[in-house]
Amino acid sequence: MLKGKRLILSLATVLTTLSFSVSTPALTAHVQANAMASQGTVSTKQSRENLAYSLGIQAYIYGYPLVTLEKKKRSALQDKRPLNQFFHLQALPAADYRGVVSPNHDTLYSAAYLDLAQGPLVLHAPDFGKRYYTIQLMDAWTNSFDYIGTRTTGTKEGKFVIVGPNWKGDLPANMKVIKSPTNTVLAGGRILIDGETDIPKVTALQKQMTITPLVQSTKISSSSNASAAILDEKDPLSFFRLLTSSMKSNQPASSDEAHVKQFEHIGISPYHDFDETALDEATLAGLRRAVKDGEEIIAMASAVKGQGQNTWSLNLDYGTYGVDYLKRAVVARTAFGANIPSESVYQRTDVDRDGNPLSGENRYVIRFSKDNLPPVDAFWSLTLYGADYYFVPNRLNRYAIGDRTRELKYNADGSLDIYLQKDPPAGKESNWLPTPAGDFNLMLRLYVPKPIVLEGNYVIPNVQKVN
Repeated sequence: MLKGKRLILSLATVLTTLSFSVSTPALTAHVQANAMASQGTVSTKQSRENLAYSLGIQAYIYGYPLVTLEKKKRSALQDKRPLNQFFHLQALPAADYRGVVSPNHDTLYSAAYLDLAQGPLVLHAPDFGKRYYTIQLMDAWTNSFDYIGTRTTGTKEGKFVIVGPNWKGDLPANMKVIKSPTNTVLAGGRILIDGETDIPKVTALQKQMTITPLVQSTKISSSSNASAAILDEKDPLSFFRLLTSSMKSNQPASSDEAHVKQFEHIGISPYHDFDETALDEATLAGLRRAVKDGEEIIAMASAVKGQGQNTWSLNLDYGTYGVDYLKRAVVARTAFGANIPSESVYQRTDVDRDGNPLSGENRYVIRFSKDNLPPVDAFWSLTLYGADYYFVPNRLNRYAIGDRTRELKYNADGSLDIYLQKDPPAGKESNWLPTPAGDFNLMLRLYVPKPIVLEGNYVIPNVQKVN
C-alpha cells in the first residue's frame, strides 16, 4: 500500500490528472512543493527524487496504453504472427484464454497489427450477408479512430485504404480512405457466431479478409517498426525504454504536447530513446518507485465504478479518451480493445442489489421484465468472469447467456430470469450461468445499442440474492 509522502504525491498526481489531464512543470512543482512542505525540509537529492517520482507516475499513466499495445504486438510477432496479416481465432475462447481482458463469447476474433510507415494498406472485407461483423481500427495509444462493418459500412464486400499520418500521394477514388493518427494500428475484427456448429461458416469468411499494400511494388513489413528497446519485466526502467522507443514511431497527439513536454526533465521524449546513463541516481530512484506506484494507481482506479443508475457501472466514454489519460490506462488494463458506445456498450457489476460482493457461495437471479429487455439493434449477452476478468471453468463450458441462446426460456408474462449459482437450478438449467467458488463479476454487452442506452437512460435490473 502507498504510505506517507508517497501517498500524498500519488494522490496529488491522480487528482491533477483527473481534474485537468494536461499538467505543466509549474503545476507539478506546485504539487511537489505542497507534498514536501507536509514533510518538512528535504535535501536537494530528495527533491530530485520526489520530482522524478511525481513526473514518473504521470508518464507511467500516460504511456501505459502505448506500452501495453506494443507488448501485445511483440508477443504476436514472437508467436510468428507477422505484421500486416490477419490472424484469427477459429474457436470460441476457452476458460484458459488470455488473449484479451474480458473476452466475449459472442464473436470469433480476428486481429492484425498494421505498420503504415512504408505506405498505405488495403483491407479487403468479404460479403457478410446478414451476419453482424465489425473491424475496429485502434491507434497505438488505444483510441478507436474508425470502424469497418455492419454499423458503419454495411455488410457487402468492400476494400478500404488505411493511410498513415505522414503519407502523401494519390489515393484511389473507388475505395473508402481511412487516415490513422499513428503508424501502428490494431485492426480488431469481431464476427458474430451462432454456436460451435457455425464455426466453419465464420472461418470461411475469415480466410477472405486480406491486407495488401496499395502500391504493389511496396514490400510489406513483417517486423516491428519501433526501435528494438529491450523489455525486461524485472527492471522498472524498462517501461520507460519501451515507452520512448514506441513514441518515436507513434507520435503523441498535438493535444498532449504540454503534458509530454514536462517529461523531458526525466529523460522521456518522443524524439529520442531513454538513456538512464544521462540521469542521476536520485532521478532513477524516483522513476523506479513511480513504476510500482503508477501500476497501483491504475489498479485502484480500475475499481472505481462508472456512472450508472444502480449497481451496474455505465461507461459511455470508452474507445476514445482525449486527454483523460487515467481512463485510457484503466481501460487498457481491464478491457483492452473496448469499443466505442455506438458499436457496443459494456455495463459491469461485481455486487448484488445490497452492495455486497458477488460470490459463488450464494445464489442469485437477474429478472428482466418484458418491457426492459436489453434494447439493441444487433444483439446482447451477459458474460460471467472471475475476479481477474477472465473466464472461469465450469461443467457446461458456458460463459455467457444472451438473446441468441437457443434453449433460453422466457416466463409466461414475457419476462426473463437468469440464474447465477454454482449448482444447477432444478428445472431451470437452460437459464443457468454457472458461478465459480469465489468472487466474480458480470458484464452485459449491448451490440449496436438503441438511443435509450447511449443517452444513459437504460436501467439494468440489479442482481438479487436468493435463499
